[in-house]
Amino acid sequence: MDEWTGWILVLLTVGIAILGVAVHSLSPMRIVEPPPGEELGLPARIVVSGVPEGARVGVRLREATGRILSEMALVSHGGIAQGLLYYDLPTTPEGTLEAFEIPSGEVLARRPVRLPRERGRWVKVFLLDRNGDPFPAIRRIPATEAIAREAIRALLSGPTLIEERAGLHSAAPEGTELLSLEISRGKAIAVFSVPDPEDPSLEPFSLQVERTLLQFESVSRVEVRYVHF
Repeated sequence: MDEWTGWILVLLTVGIAILGVAVHSLSPMRIVEPPPGEELGLPARIVVSGVPEGARVGVRLREATGRILSEMALVSHGGIAQGLLYYDLPTTPEGTLEAFEIPSGEVLARRPVRLPRERGRWVKVFLLDRNGDPFPAIRRIPATEAIAREAIRALLSGPTLIEERAGLHSAAPEGTELLSLEISRGKAIAVFSVPDPEDPSLEPFSLQVERTLLQFESVSRVEVRYVHF
């Protein structure tokens, strides 16, 4: 073996090693939560790993008949995309959760799940249409006495993909969280933590909160407050 052949072999070996490290460092997208075969909660907490920073990944829940119960987009932070998935009432005890690429729709991860028989109850959450006007969307939430809090929780989960395609959106800044909700003598006071309490987008979001809470008989007035998180 001459000197040039030896150098070529060395370069090939190094190249293969580098390629192996690169391939190994690529984390394939996978569904972390819920675990395989676990019965979903209502809403279902979804965690998907291996998603590029800042990318949107779609999640889709199907029942055993193939009917889609819900679709929504999650945004990745630190390679993890997570959120709460609200879904329609299933007619089968088993289903499938899928993570798919947006906008191609290619399924990148799939997991069997069990679907709860809990009927829950339906409420309206007010999103914004293309004109910035409040528009009601329907969500199924747990049957609970804290129905107003659950409705706001559902509002914060944002629109489904179908609603997005119809032009609906939420003005809630990313990272918005409900700190407290108190209802007394017909007045609801909702306190949220936000990145910037002076953000102009909070005005239309306050309208979303107000309209969502006014659907309940116990609420006739709404005050919305914001604090920096």
